[in-house]
Amino acid sequence: MKHRLLRDGLALMLGALTMLSLPPWGLWPLGPIGLGLWLRLCNRGAERWRDRLEAAAALWLGAYLVGLFWMTELTVPGWIAAVPVETLIMALPLSLVPAGGRWRALGVPAALVLGEAVRWSVPFGGVPMSNLALGQVDGPWLGAAVLAGPLGVIALVGVGAVIVERVCAREWRAVSWPAVAAIAVPVAALGWPATTVDATVTAAVVQAGGELGTNVDTPQRSVRLRHLDATAAWQGTADLMIWSESSNSADEPLESSSQLAELSATAAALDAVLIANFYERVGDQRFRNATIAIDPETGLADRYDKVHLVPFGEYVPLRGVVEPFADLSLISREAIAGEGPGVLSSSLGDIAVVTSYEVYFSDLVRDGVRAGGRIVANPTLASSYSTSVVPSQSLASARLRAVESGRWVLQSSTTGYSAIVSPGGEVTHRSELRESVVLAGNAELRSGTTPATVLGSWPLTAVAAIVVAWCLVRLRSRPNRADR
Repeated sequence: MKHRLLRDGLALMLGALTMLSLPPWGLWPLGPIGLGLWLRLCNRGAERWRDRLEAAAALWLGAYLVGLFWMTELTVPGWIAAVPVETLIMALPLSLVPAGGRWRALGVPAALVLGEAVRWSVPFGGVPMSNLALGQVDGPWLGAAVLAGPLGVIALVGVGAVIVERVCAREWRAVSWPAVAAIAVPVAALGWPATTVDATVTAAVVQAGGELGTNVDTPQRSVRLRHLDATAAWQGTADLMIWSESSNSADEPLESSSQLAELSATAAALDAVLIANFYERVGDQRFRNATIAIDPETGLADRYDKVHLVPFGEYVPLRGVVEPFADLSLISREAIAGEGPGVLSSSLGDIAVVTSYEVYFSDLVRDGVRAGGRIVANPTLASSYSTSVVPSQSLASARLRAVESGRWVLQSSTTGYSAIVSPGGEVTHRSELRESVVLAGNAELRSGTTPATVLGSWPLTAVAAIVVAWCLVRLRSRPNRADR
């Protein structure tokens, strides 16, 4: 019993250590180091499946108690419910990997990939925040996203963990092929041909400014006025300008609102395509999160209604069950989900768009790019959070989306980080938290696709599922193992 408590306590701490690889801490080596130490000290030699499951559950419990703590600013009951669910999703495949042997080197990366792929889909459409790929945006494996998306980056984190484990065990010969994989994949990504540059434009992102943690008592009108003031005070020129999420509101269809007329006049004065976002009320209890494109000469060109809504942010799953135990006054209205790929037609051509939380989902950017998007716009908010955790992870996601899609990403936040990101994942311009600013710089309209855009996440997910299933077969075929 004492040994188990020590093991699980150590696993809990190593899980928390692993999460320090994520933004805003950004200590990317701690991703593979934390997992590698767990493999060596808490998992290696665990013959019984329930021991491996218990150790894996302790690891991910420590990870998500830290990594998902930002949820408490939306809903404490949601955080309490989410942590054990996310823990179980990640712990189950890892518990099926043998505690030793040659299949372990494949099983660990496969288990991480499979677990993350599942939790990006369920529950409530997935919760991909605080995933292991976000911790590697400043590390050497970011480029692998062009080949296999964020799951490819996560697989390399698993390979790195195996290397750490074997180095700690002084198994020098067993380090060779994982080390080759950890080096060869990013080198191959560097050699992959870039997407095609069709044109260069001047792009601007507007950050209205203001305090963080203002999810209550912030008049919508003041947010719009801050955008207007920041735009009016800016002395530059642009071909494309992005305003942040909820920069406008309408109590009627936005097409007939006075704010649309005002935005059309702004676009005409700038002689720029303006991308803006509307909180469009629908009756007393519903709303739409709509992003629109406005051409300087013709006005409203297209609209996109946000498809992937934020659970416990824009709607409350199982509201009738949750309401007796939580204050849901901040989510009094529920959003109506849109349909179709995120792409806006404009005089500059098609622009892919993901709204706020959607930037965490690579498939949504992929759909917009496949539909013709040559640059990616990401209006976002972040003002609901009082720390830099969510803004930092949102920017890290934008960097991943840029690399895997081969597109420039323009992220405009109300008070978080606004940024212009190149297809290589470099942040060429970035705001500070809370400041009112317009960032402008050259960005490219690009065509062509990357392997990650063409293939999506399913091939790597399928391979990971096969490897984990084979690990299970191997365990069950060994009659002397307690797993049987």
